[in-house]
Amino acid sequence: MVTSIRMRHAVDDFLDDLARRGKSPNTIRAYRADLADFTHFHTAPPHAITAKTLRGYLAGLDTLAASTRARREASIASFLAWAHKTELIDADPMTRLDRTRIPVPAPRPVPADRVAAVLGAIPKVKDRDRLLFTLLYSTGMRVSEALAIHVDDLDLTVDDEHVTVTGKGGKYRTVLLDDPALVAMLRRYLGTRRYTHGPLFRAEKNHVGGPLRYASVQELWAKYRAAANVNATIHQLRHAHACELVNAGVSLETIRRRLGHANAQTTLRYADQHDATADSEIRAWRRRQSRNLDHR
Repeated sequence: MVTSIRMRHAVDDFLDDLARRGKSPNTIRAYRADLADFTHFHTAPPHAITAKTLRGYLAGLDTLAASTRARREASIASFLAWAHKTELIDADPMTRLDRTRIPVPAPRPVPADRVAAVLGAIPKVKDRDRLLFTLLYSTGMRVSEALAIHVDDLDLTVDDEHVTVTGKGGKYRTVLLDDPALVAMLRRYLGTRRYTHGPLFRAEKNHVGGPLRYASVQELWAKYRAAANVNATIHQLRHAHACELVNAGVSLETIRRRLGHANAQTTLRYADQHDATADSEIRAWRRRQSRNLDHR
């Protein structure tokens, strides 16, 4: 049975439901902005939304980038699927439309020497920044995951150091801290700061000590990469770690779990190895084949 409800109220209920399901504030903020734009276009109740309504709205997005159009469509699709499930609408009109498809970009890893140059540009007194960017590079975790780490999430048992992070969708996973240099840096940092609980990475402005913000991390990375004359985004550190694992022969399933990918297809993007690595594997295989023939 369809329930009549104002569009604005329905969107508010949808966003509240997302919050109850543990969606990140950034995700909810993006949905709110996208649906506010759609609500400005469609002021009637949700049950009045038709495929024609959607086509009319989406036609006005032609001047936007494909990625923006795809995000708007995804937000509306999620809302309509929820509205159908909660019986606010009889059917989901989005299922009758072809969605914008954007090609998945190929990984763009940063060469190790360039990462080293950026890390080297960080002053030694900035131990927080050096630890943060080294952690991102050495583990491949997302910036949001690193910023959400609390001291209590760390287990620094010798030879089994690891950290529990909260990934997309509120899913937890354990990330092994297998780089001795990173672990030593982390121990020094905790010893110097004397942190025993609370956020691992904290803001230092005005000595407030609250969690470090994503925008602040972006600004810091921009400053250090500029000092090192390196053109790379923070996310490319994640790509670099994944590609290094692939080129070292680590299984894709292990890489998927380490990076927190829900879909194995996402991890497969990193399987396109460098030609030199692929050539080395073929040569090694050929040598093994030749030795086996010689021993027959």
